[in-house]
Amino acid sequence: MLITRGRIDDQLGKIASLTPRDERRKAFRLLVAVLAIADGRRRERYCSNGCSHWWHRLSAAD
Repeated sequence: MLITRGRIDDQLGKIASLTPRDERRKAFRLLVAVLAIADGRRRERYCSNGCSHWWHRLSAAD
């Protein structure tokens, strides 16, 4: 809910200061999951025929 209200940099600061520590971990994991979904959708839409984005050429071992 925090990332949908107000300036993103202010909201990320609030997330980073969540207590207890376990809440920060859960918030971080949620943000990573949301970003993965957004990147997957963007790849399908804009990069389905190949692209030159360096981050799409990273291997899992890097």
